[in-house]
Amino acid sequence: MCKMCERLKNVKEDPYFIMELETGYVILGWFQRFKGYTVFDCKQHGPELHDLEHDFKIKHLEEMTIVAEAICNVFKPDKLNYELLGNGCPHIHWHLYPRTKGDTPTVSSVYQLPDSILFDESTRPNEETREEYKIKIKNEIDRLLAK
Repeated sequence: MCKMCERLKNVKEDPYFIMELETGYVILGWFQRFKGYTVFDCKQHGPELHDLEHDFKIKHLEEMTIVAEAICNVFKPDKLNYELLGNGCPHIHWHLYPRTKGDTPTVSSVYQLPDSILFDESTRPNEETREEYKIKIKNEIDRLLAK
């Protein structure tokens, strides 16, 4: 079993867990160097989108865009980066990075930053901030789903 599948067995116990959707789990990023950074983990294992059954894949993409829209509505970034890499963990999971002008030295991927900056403990939200972000994102996703 892949490490993501193993982790998702207890995902609802993760203090960063926001909510479950039909095709995936919404989780606040452990580090908030980019305010509002969120991950959307697919419930089904697969290294590539084309590995998913058609109807599930379409629903997953729809839900991912709802999560992305919620993040944009809550955090008001200048741009949102959608990343589905899978090189380190071959399980479909989206990294949604809200971006603002000047948030990196040059206009490029967040990964131009060294890990010491990207994953700096000072960017880990305290419990109050973490809960505030989770509630805002969940409420906005619920609002968008109700449309």
